[in-house]
Amino acid sequence: MADVAVGLASIFCGCQANVFLLELIITRSPNTYYVLTCAQYVCVALFTLPLLVRFTRPRERLAATAAVWPLRWRRSRIALRHKLVLCIAAWLMSVGNNIAFGFHISVPLHATFRSSSLMLNMLAGYLFLGKRFTALQVASATTICVGLVALALEKARKTGGGGEVDASVTQWYWACGVAILVATTACTTALGVFQEHMYRSARAQEAASADVDDDDAPPMWAEALCSSHLFALPLFLLQPARLYTELTRISSGGELTFALNCVMQVVCVAGVYVMNNKTSAFTLTLTLTLRKLASFAVSVVYFGHYRHLTPVEWVAMLGALAAGTVYPLLPKAPHHASDDDAAAAAAAAAAAKAKRLE
Repeated sequence: MADVAVGLASIFCGCQANVFLLELIITRSPNTYYVLTCAQYVCVALFTLPLLVRFTRPRERLAATAAVWPLRWRRSRIALRHKLVLCIAAWLMSVGNNIAFGFHISVPLHATFRSSSLMLNMLAGYLFLGKRFTALQVASATTICVGLVALALEKARKTGGGGEVDASVTQWYWACGVAILVATTACTTALGVFQEHMYRSARAQEAASADVDDDDAPPMWAEALCSSHLFALPLFLLQPARLYTELTRISSGGELTFALNCVMQVVCVAGVYVMNNKTSAFTLTLTLTLRKLASFAVSVVYFGHYRHLTPVEWVAMLGALAAGTVYPLLPKAPHHASDDDAAAAAAAAAAAKAKRLE
């Protein structure tokens, strides 16, 4: 329970500060999203790497290796194939989310659009995990979908009303940004379901093994977080010229904002991975949706986006975000029998392992 509380605090504090600093960067140093994502990955990898290594124990005999390098990797708990899939998917999602701001996508629209992950997660849970939802829950998800469609249509009407070349170019860029958001939102949903499956598989494998040294194992969320960022660093070298160009575009005095954003990114993603390890993918998605509501409010008020929103956009945004906010207050569908059987089987396996270790 303490881990969940820490995860919630990290998400609502770290992620909120991260988005606020991100909008400052968008305002002062636009078109620096790729190098910002790279810097965030470097910081996350550096901050979490110490959790995956330890000093060599006295009883371990590594000869010259121990004398030169006294550290060694802790025991891996997650399969390598799962970590590679997580690495590639998370990298594509992170780069896409930040690059989308360069296609005339505002922070309020970004926060609202990504709230659709709640609906997609519901669909994925129903199709692949056997979860059940009530009619009110489905209606809430549908409200989010309708709000997003209304936003898209209203934005297209505003940018296409002039009929000039600049308006058509802006509309084309905005459409590309929306397409990126659609892809990253779908990737976020798939990644959440995959991580839930990944953690279940790792726990099941540990429960079936009698000779497991728990003292040598890192926290499962830390291994997933560090691996997904550390393994992805070489992917940024696919565009070295872009990294250098965007690095030179950082405005004078903007280095501190960049650094603070990267630190808050560490706090934010650590909270996300802790929550994903300790709760279900749907609970995590709901938590992130509520956090997006707070980001929306701060962005609209502090950065003055309310001056440019039409009544249709106000209704669509507030309706979609309100639907995601009231979701936890709705009655839940009864648990599926297979879920109870799976939980009972996991508990029995854990008890059998404990008995073997006695």
